[in-house]
Amino acid sequence: MNDAWAHFVSPIGLIRAEAGPRGLLSVRLVGAPSDEAAGAGWEHVQAFLDFAERYFAGEPARCEAPLDLSGASPVQVRLWRYVQDLPYGRTTSYAALGRELGLHPRAVGAGLRSVPFLLVVPAHRVIHADGRVGGFAGMEGVKAWLIEFERVNSGSGTS
Repeated sequence: MNDAWAHFVSPIGLIRAEAGPRGLLSVRLVGAPSDEAAGAGWEHVQAFLDFAERYFAGEPARCEAPLDLSGASPVQVRLWRYVQDLPYGRTTSYAALGRELGLHPRAVGAGLRSVPFLLVVPAHRVIHADGRVGGFAGMEGVKAWLIEFERVNSGSGTS
């Protein structure tokens, strides 16, 4: 059976969520939509779409769909799972995350660059210790927008 996918129109662009029977395979920004495919894993795609709807409505939601991490290294899995638990509306630094996980800050950056799960693994919440937003696979404007969006909607007013 084929994998499932669907698109979500968001304030940051068109997001495509793909899933297989074991969970989400990827969530990424795309330039143009293609037809939806309700194959194996459709329930995981639907879980992402429900999450995205709540997230962009300003709710501090968490995506409950499982992630298919079969291609990830043990270090990536550990890092991504940790980042999934970063609080909505808050940021942390690459260095602080590195200290928590026993990784060099550059290893944290490299591990987050390879996250295939936009929003589900909120890598946008990890910034430089000096407050600079830092990289986001060439989408620093999207990262800054997401940080500000969460800050405003969390009511914390601080990072």
